[in-house]
Amino acid sequence: MVKNRMVLKKIFCLLLGFTTYVLTAQNATSSEKYEGLKAFQEFQTQKYKNVVSNLSTKKSLSDSEEILLLLSELKTGNGDVSKIERWYNNHLNHPIAPLVSFNLGEYFFYQQDTVRSRSYLAAIASSELSTTDRASYGYIYGLIQLDQENYKNAISLFQFSRKHGYPDQKALDYYEAFAAYHLSDLAAALRGFKKSAEASEFETSSKFFIAKIQLEKGEIDEVINMSQSELSDDRTLTNSGFHQIIGEAYGQKQVVQKADAYFQRAIELHPSRPTAALYYQAGVAKFKIGNEEKAIEYLKEAGIQGGEYAQLSAFQLGRLYLKKGEFENALFAYMEASSSTIDAMKEEAYFQVARINAKLGNFTDAIHYSTDYLKYFKEGQWKVEIQNLIAQSYLKTSNYDLAIEHLKSIGVNTATQREVYQAVSFQKALLLFNDGKFDAAEGWFNESLKYTPDIILKNQAFYHLGEIASRKGDFDEALGLYQQQTLIDPLSHYGIGYAYFNQRKYDDALNHFRNARNASESEINQDASIRLADCLFATKSYDEAYSIYRRINNQLNSAYITFQMGKTLKDLNRSQEAIDAFTKVFSSSRFGGAARFECGMIKFEAAQFPEAIGYFKQVRSRFQDSPYVPEAILNMGISHKNIGELENAKDDYETILKKYPTDEIAFNAILGLQELQQLGVAVDDLEGYINQYKQANPNNDNLEVIEFEAAKRQYFDFAYEEATQSLQKFLNNYPGSTNKIEAKYYLGDSYYRLNKLKESEKELSDLKFIRNMYTGRILNRLGEINLLLKDNKESEEAYKLLLDLDLSLKDTYNAKYGLMKLYFENEQYTEAINQAASILQSDWKPLNGEQEAILTKAKSLKNTGNTEEAIVQYELLKEGKDVYAVEASYSIGLIQYNRGEYEESLNTLFDLNARFGSYQDWIDKSYLLIAQNYIASGELFQAKATLRSITQHAKNENVKSQSKRLLDQIEQNVIEADSTVQNDK
Repeated sequence: MVKNRMVLKKIFCLLLGFTTYVLTAQNATSSEKYEGLKAFQEFQTQKYKNVVSNLSTKKSLSDSEEILLLLSELKTGNGDVSKIERWYNNHLNHPIAPLVSFNLGEYFFYQQDTVRSRSYLAAIASSELSTTDRASYGYIYGLIQLDQENYKNAISLFQFSRKHGYPDQKALDYYEAFAAYHLSDLAAALRGFKKSAEASEFETSSKFFIAKIQLEKGEIDEVINMSQSELSDDRTLTNSGFHQIIGEAYGQKQVVQKADAYFQRAIELHPSRPTAALYYQAGVAKFKIGNEEKAIEYLKEAGIQGGEYAQLSAFQLGRLYLKKGEFENALFAYMEASSSTIDAMKEEAYFQVARINAKLGNFTDAIHYSTDYLKYFKEGQWKVEIQNLIAQSYLKTSNYDLAIEHLKSIGVNTATQREVYQAVSFQKALLLFNDGKFDAAEGWFNESLKYTPDIILKNQAFYHLGEIASRKGDFDEALGLYQQQTLIDPLSHYGIGYAYFNQRKYDDALNHFRNARNASESEINQDASIRLADCLFATKSYDEAYSIYRRINNQLNSAYITFQMGKTLKDLNRSQEAIDAFTKVFSSSRFGGAARFECGMIKFEAAQFPEAIGYFKQVRSRFQDSPYVPEAILNMGISHKNIGELENAKDDYETILKKYPTDEIAFNAILGLQELQQLGVAVDDLEGYINQYKQANPNNDNLEVIEFEAAKRQYFDFAYEEATQSLQKFLNNYPGSTNKIEAKYYLGDSYYRLNKLKESEKELSDLKFIRNMYTGRILNRLGEINLLLKDNKESEEAYKLLLDLDLSLKDTYNAKYGLMKLYFENEQYTEAINQAASILQSDWKPLNGEQEAILTKAKSLKNTGNTEEAIVQYELLKEGKDVYAVEASYSIGLIQYNRGEYEESLNTLFDLNARFGSYQDWIDKSYLLIAQNYIASGELFQAKATLRSITQHAKNENVKSQSKRLLDQIEQNVIEADSTVQNDK
């Protein structure tokens, strides 16, 4: 039973009734030294007006007269206490100082400033006071000690006051009994309350405490009889309290209907907000009589108020919700009850929280609470059930880290444990793979192969390891990994085919691509068909290659396939059909130059030189960055020579030597000029061209080659710091080297990887307008570096240039992705949305490229206020199993919360927690948002339970800090709301 400590809040109200006595009992210290002092004698006999009248007209006052005048003015209601305090502080050793200290303590007590009152009274030795003042001192100081719950000190002071003749003995009886009650000395308390009950001002309150003591002693009938005689219909704290006590008495007699009726009446008659104890008792009674809705209402009220009834109420609510099948509500109730200090209740609460979480699919939380249960209750009654629950949860959890950590801690010894370990380590690896974290994924796929009871998972692990090796360009390793599978399925054939294809082993790749065409994914079987045709073309099986290209082209109408059809027809000597095919892709920025060159070669090889020259000229004029340009010019020169246009031929050869002196065909251009000179054409500086060629193509400088290859090796071995030094040295030593451009590229990229962005930008900027195999990488890097350096203009220029060049599908994607990121970070959301849409329409995207574009589009839409369309985009990602899906789910929940759609937001967030347990940061943020939903919808009980759980289990310190702050705010608001809840004296 909770003891009534709120009675002291009424002390000052009570004491106002005794002011008359106090004001007629003011004689402070011994008068031995003041017998001749008239003012002191008058003060001692309470003639304060006489003191004021006599002393206020005197021109000069002694220290004693000054303070007696100030005290008398205070007694007559016209004083200034601050002057008295100043006098006291300046005369601490004056003989009259104890008198002053006592009066100040008494004054501040009745001003309800117990802190200052206590300080003045504590400065007095009781021996310095007169008998009457000692009685008042003991009474007042005793009440202050009572207010501070120093019950033993309070009793001693009340006894001191009684000894010195304090006139109101009933008041002393009451307050001594009150202190004894709180010291659990029920016999002494009962004697005191029986005495104080004889005084009318203490009668009701004394009987109230007598009834409480009888209830604690088990004198049930006496409690009921006495309390019923005190009942009325008045809305007072004491009347409500008597109804509550009778309710408790009937509860102990197991007369539940009557207990319920009295508790209900106690609530109705309570003048303000009923206490947590009353709500709890009424809620339990309602539960027992079957009024479950009212029971829930009252128990939640008790729980919200906090204190010792928060967990008791939560525990009963848990049982009640469980009975009703409301598992989510039961979960929150038991979560709150789990912080109880009562072991039996705490144990059952932890068990139920673990069990309900598993039932609701919250397997990560089920594991958390199951682990806590085993830690707190090593031999608990539900130990076996909890161990089984953990095993079942690990098989279903999405929090793979937690599962692996636990299994490693207990050892992987049994068949079940090996099965679980293989499954969770594989799932963690797959998660990392899907997030594009291939190095980390590789480690975990290998970890999953430590135990291989599941052959399917074993094969899947080898397949993904093969995919990772292929991505790293280690095709021999990839082949070995693919082939370690027990069963080579179409997907694995696809991977093996590509491994051979990338090594130009087309004969080996052929059959694997044939098998890959059986894959269920349409994109894979279609791409496998294209690669099969490519392999057939490379192995000169032109008829079958053409047949496949034609069939696919009917489905896709792809520029690449049309171009390949043209090349195949060319090799089949079906020249006009080949030209027709090539002509169809003339408008393609990617294949237009190559297609014209192939048409030119068909005419060139057929000795139709004027037509050939026409095609080659188009290559040179329209596709200046095409790698076919040098050979097209050379073939133009040969064609011009063959039709007798020797000057034009000379111009063509000289153009090659001027613009492409390092190209391998430059040597053929020199031979062409020599031939023209023999035919009588004047070549002004043939020797100069030869020397220039020798300079551009030295063939005896082995040291230069060695140094350059060594520097490159450092770059490819990830030794970027050493690479920068070696490459810079190389550039200094060989400023005219043909490898200069390549060296500067590797130097710039090494600086980038060392996060020396300004140095990287300087080197790569020099190559911005170079057109070779590194162009795409250079421009992409420049865009990225300038974005990091906050030079948005340069970043945008680099990406746009890369986009305009249309070098390859990958380069085009990189340009669009860079622009999308640039625009989003600079809050140019419309432009970011446009780039995302363009990426989504592209023919090629890397792994996660589509998800990245959709996510950026969704976030941009949300930031522009278009939340409806943002949700549509987030929904496209939500069903995945990667980091994009979890962020999308959280974002939808946040939008719903901001709209006030709390139930929808909660459903979204609960689904997130069930599906994405391995993303701990998002889980922590999700739970915090769940709590905020509950707060916003007024479900403070659930909010408190959620926030308490976050502070126990969250890993994100920022989230934990916010949770503690919110929890404190909720509880502080309740405390403030309850500050007026008091009991009668």
